[in-house]
Amino acid sequence: MDAPITISGGGLIGNYISRRLKRSGIKTTIIEKGNKLQPSSSSVRTITLNPRSVELLRLEGIQTQSASVKKIHASDGSSSGKITFSSDEIGYMELSSVVMFDELNIALQKDNIDNTLFNIEIRSIELNKNSKKTDIVLSDSSKLSSEILIACDGRNSNVANLYNFHNVSKDYKQTAVTFLVESDHDNSEAHQFFSEIGIFAYMPSPIESTHTVVWSIDNSLLKNISIQDFVNENLSYFEKKLGHKMRISSKLLSFNLSNHYFKEYIKDSVVLLADAAHSIHPLAGQGVNLGFADADIFCQKVENAHRLGFSLNEPTFLSKYSVERKALNLFMLKSMDVLLESFRVRNVYFNFLRGLGLKSLNKSKMVKAFFIKRASG
Repeated sequence: MDAPITISGGGLIGNYISRRLKRSGIKTTIIEKGNKLQPSSSSVRTITLNPRSVELLRLEGIQTQSASVKKIHASDGSSSGKITFSSDEIGYMELSSVVMFDELNIALQKDNIDNTLFNIEIRSIELNKNSKKTDIVLSDSSKLSSEILIACDGRNSNVANLYNFHNVSKDYKQTAVTFLVESDHDNSEAHQFFSEIGIFAYMPSPIESTHTVVWSIDNSLLKNISIQDFVNENLSYFEKKLGHKMRISSKLLSFNLSNHYFKEYIKDSVVLLADAAHSIHPLAGQGVNLGFADADIFCQKVENAHRLGFSLNEPTFLSKYSVERKALNLFMLKSMDVLLESFRVRNVYFNFLRGLGLKSLNKSKMVKAFFIKRASG
């Protein structure tokens, strides 16, 4: 099942790349360690897509049930500071679109079933200096040879580990909890509260009368209490902030929070993309959008090489992907860290200044428009 490009990871980004390159006449093979995805009625996880990601998916014929976000209110729980971003201020139809993760994943995978090897992992990777191709040995002892091997296999990338990429990481010492709630709140507005009991993001969900919650909690607050009990005991704080009740309507999913990035995205003909190359704090909901932006630029470079008759792994084209994406991704990661640390400071004087700063920013349409356009891709 040799193909010019082998993709490790049959998730959102891997399947997007495969679908897109197929339109350009470039064949791919996807290596997926899991099973073929199946629809589930117990799906909890949502993701937030910016307008650029929505457009990239639309061009591939992918449209799933979604909830539109037209306003985002970010509030400082320790002061009266608040900033509101509105799509109307810059003439956008929406700021972002919330979709169910599993539904989007299945939709992307649908047309890649025939070129995906399920329940298989990559065991070894070696550059063939004669053919200038990457030789790949799989967990079932079969072998592949490709011009490019793409790592789209998550933040603990098997490919990055096997090929000795150098990783830089940071543990936020926080746990993210996500779940769905039923409420009667306006279904086109999102809220984010920075408080002493965590960063609480509240967004519309594609499911009617339902919102999705992503709550980042310092691990120090969870030392002597279960996550379930912590949520039950503290949810009322945010109900008061929002002015209405929330009824938990799903199971709680939790995961540790950290960031990471690789100093190099390319080594020989092995390329890192999306979470395999970098991950950031979820407070701005930009992780998956950075992944789609990576995929878009990578595909552009490979498509250009193919159209001009060059080898797909021509260094001139691959290096352009790295140059265009690495600095932007690192800037976003560092920006999220600065924002996170600024809200972690709990000092009465700093709280006052932070609140004053948010109020000033909220009055500046130009500054807000800059942030919105950055986040919109």
